[in-house]
Amino acid sequence: REECKHRGVCCRSNRATMLAAFASLSVLAASASGACEVTELAKCARTHQKPYLAPDFPLRAAAEQSGDYCEWAVKLYSCIKDAGCMEPHLEKECERAFELAGCDGADVCKEGRRSLAEIEKARGKPEPAPAPAPAPEPEPEPAPVEPAEPDTDAESDEPAEAADPFDYEKYPPHAPFFGFMGAAGALVFANMGAAYGTAKSGRGISTMGVLYPNLVMKHIIPVVMAGVLGIYGLIIAVIIGNGVTAFKNNEPVYTAFKGFAHLGGGLACGLSGLAAGLAIGIVGDYGVRSAAEQPKLYVGMVLVLIFSEALGLYGLIVGLILTSK
Repeated sequence: REECKHRGVCCRSNRATMLAAFASLSVLAASASGACEVTELAKCARTHQKPYLAPDFPLRAAAEQSGDYCEWAVKLYSCIKDAGCMEPHLEKECERAFELAGCDGADVCKEGRRSLAEIEKARGKPEPAPAPAPAPEPEPEPAPVEPAEPDTDAESDEPAEAADPFDYEKYPPHAPFFGFMGAAGALVFANMGAAYGTAKSGRGISTMGVLYPNLVMKHIIPVVMAGVLGIYGLIIAVIIGNGVTAFKNNEPVYTAFKGFAHLGGGLACGLSGLAAGLAIGIVGDYGVRSAAEQPKLYVGMVLVLIFSEALGLYGLIVGLILTSK
């Protein structure tokens, strides 16, 4: 290199120049191997000429020169790859060229080899046509089968579905439940009212009897009226209980309508008896003690007790009407 400078000769024998020379020799060797044609490789070399490279490339080269070199390397080896001439030695030289200048695009050097059949196909040579497959032998057609005539005389082995004799919409299985609930409601609520009226008025009679023992039997009316309320509930409960009959002669007879009617009648009588018992108990407690102090209040107390008892009687009447539906 020093001798070149003294003689005034531009020294370009750097590694890039040597690689370019190796690439040219590799191109000639590839053409001699028969895999590629010289015209194709020469065309790639003429089309993509190597740019000018300064001395000591790439150590002291400018960024612009490095870019030109990388662009030239990519184009050149891409052309060789497309021509199908990327032999193993060319692949190594391609990788060294990209590694020298730190260029991107070394993937061009890989998987560039093609078989002779692919190269001929790319040049337009037709491939041999495959041998035609033997035609399959026709299968014999099956003989037509005549449909058998149905035997109308033969009886079917499958048993016929029996018709359901029950109408579950008109006679639901849960209909008796509502009837029994009506009977229970009539008796339970009426007895609750009778118990409250008896206990409340009995406490007042006992308090009054301490000072006026001779008036106890005269003021026993609230207890009697409260006990009658339980009888009202008992009557309705017995009527409903006897009317709940699910089957008669193995046929359903208790409809949903009758079940709802029994439920309504039982609740009407039972809740009315409960209300009447509350009224009788409060009136009897305060009324007997006040009537003992003031005898003129006795008649008024009896009238109030009668109208309180009438509440339970109203429920009994409505209950009898509904249970007879």
